[in-house]
Amino acid sequence: MAEFRHDDEARSYKADLFLIATGTLSTAHLPFWLNWLATNRPDYTVTAGLTDSAKGFVSPAALAALTGSPVVSNTWTTPDGLRPVHTSIAEGHDGIIVYPASVAFLSALASGSGDKPFTLAALGAQVPVVLAPSLPPGVADNPIVRGVLARLAEVPGYRLVPTRKKASSSVDREADVAAPLWEAVSAFEEARQGTDGPQDGPAADPAP
Repeated sequence: MAEFRHDDEARSYKADLFLIATGTLSTAHLPFWLNWLATNRPDYTVTAGLTDSAKGFVSPAALAALTGSPVVSNTWTTPDGLRPVHTSIAEGHDGIIVYPASVAFLSALASGSGDKPFTLAALGAQVPVVLAPSLPPGVADNPIVRGVLARLAEVPGYRLVPTRKKASSSVDREADVAAPLWEAVSAFEEARQGTDGPQDGPAADPAP
């Protein structure tokens, strides 16, 4: 996976991203990461989408203030009632980043479930879709979950960002948490530039 670029050329990149946050503890750090993104990619436009479970970890009002755009809910009801949510997401952005991506979201996507707008948008997107898993302790070792991640890694246009090992907040074990947002952004930029190479594995040891 490409390293995040800090040079002036990279800072001038322009993109319109749709960032989906799901219900994981890592979601609570999203305001920090949006501030970081605004500093390092000032010409990126970001629209945040929150699943129902994500709203228990981060405030929609905070994300709207940080992005300058209304937060999109994972529902079929739209304020204007004119255009389906999934179509607006899939067709109206340069890329989709799911950060962080919960087991529930990843499993639904891998099964081809289109019962919610966010998964349906990712299924129909013709732009890069970057998935940054955040998994509770022990889940990454389950063969079912490994199968889910392997299936997603085979989808053209999808990029899986390797997780990082971190002590769990609830038990005396390690969890596989979402990598820093710069790795997801790097994966998007790499895919957008047409340099999409072989997939990394679904999980990786912490960087030295």
